[in-house]
Amino acid sequence: MSGTDYPQNSYPQQDDRPSQGGYSQQPGYGAPIFPPSAYQPLMNQPPAFEPSLPITPTSYASFWRTPRWRWWRPVVALALGVVAMFVLALVLSAGAIAFDISRGRLTTQDLANLGLDQLTASVFLANNLSLAALILVAFFISAVIFKQRPGFLASVTGSLRWGWLGRCVLIVLPLWLIYIGFDWFLTAEAGGFDDLAVNQDTWLLVVGILITTPLQSAGEEYGFRGVVNRAIAGFFRNEKAGLVAGLIVSSGVFMWAHSASDLWLNLYYFSFGAASCILVWRTGGLEASIVMHVVNNLLSEAFLPFSDISGLFDRSSGAGGPDVLIGMAVIAVATALIIWQARRRGIAITAAPAASMQVPAAPMSYPPPAPNPYLAPGSTPEPGWGTYPGVPQPRWPQDVPPQTAPIEQDPLFNPRPWESGDRP
Repeated sequence: MSGTDYPQNSYPQQDDRPSQGGYSQQPGYGAPIFPPSAYQPLMNQPPAFEPSLPITPTSYASFWRTPRWRWWRPVVALALGVVAMFVLALVLSAGAIAFDISRGRLTTQDLANLGLDQLTASVFLANNLSLAALILVAFFISAVIFKQRPGFLASVTGSLRWGWLGRCVLIVLPLWLIYIGFDWFLTAEAGGFDDLAVNQDTWLLVVGILITTPLQSAGEEYGFRGVVNRAIAGFFRNEKAGLVAGLIVSSGVFMWAHSASDLWLNLYYFSFGAASCILVWRTGGLEASIVMHVVNNLLSEAFLPFSDISGLFDRSSGAGGPDVLIGMAVIAVATALIIWQARRRGIAITAAPAASMQVPAAPMSYPPPAPNPYLAPGSTPEPGWGTYPGVPQPRWPQDVPPQTAPIEQDPLFNPRPWESGDRP
């Protein structure tokens, strides 16, 4: 029997000629079929690309709610922030106390009575430095835990907008000069400035306040409005729900951190924190809240170098009064003016930095093409033989030269010449 052998059941017999390269031959065909192991590299693809930045327009408070968000990240961030704040305060305060003891300003017996009502200039500056160090802590949390460049803590654009910060200074400074100036006038009328004089800590406090107070104010904004606000807001898919939750929690923590037992003071601290969160939300960054915090603290501490600061941190019951409502009103006016200017100048309040990122292509791996076991040595293989799996290949010859000129054909015979244009 020649050609293909057919058994008695009239079905074609399977070609049992040996194949090469470990590939099996399908009955009736000459092309090889790759085994399942050949496709294994395609099955082991890397996981889907998860950017660490928002892919849709996102407000400042929800900026950590990205495809890479995990529930444990904000938990670790908050725990690390609290521990770092206490450790920094403890270490720097201990160093300040040791400095005072070495200079003879404190004795070991004074340590037992040292508290918030026995503040020294060195301890005051150490407290400023510990709060200023929250900037570095916030940078570390943003870069290591949330995989975002620290510049995105300053604003949704990825950097501190210095031009906008200067505009905020022009808005806030005149308001606080009027507010604090009126308070200075009332204090002077009551004789509160009669004891002002240069003392041994005057120049230390002048230089220290000018250097550390702006950093201390910025550190509190990075810590409370940056880390705490974002960490809490990240638990909510809805941005408005996250905004409200972040505002309440971060303002409450900000109030608690000031250790005040006076109701009026607590109300003032909470309202200051809430206004700062609103500014961050409506301006897309920390610039406005930093300016308001720095101006408030610097002007409030203007006469500290010439007075006794031992009771500066006395916030016990009765330390505040209804006069804090004036300060709260000034904060509200400044917040409204800054938001108005942000809208007028088109300040970005949302951003999607990862929207333009391209998803990296997964690496592809194919086995080598199988040779034709039936091809005679020196012969030209059939077009399309030995191609990669899953990639369609043309089955026509590739060596046909392109047609460069039209083929001339004889005109068709017209059996009805009288219909042509050449009738006699």
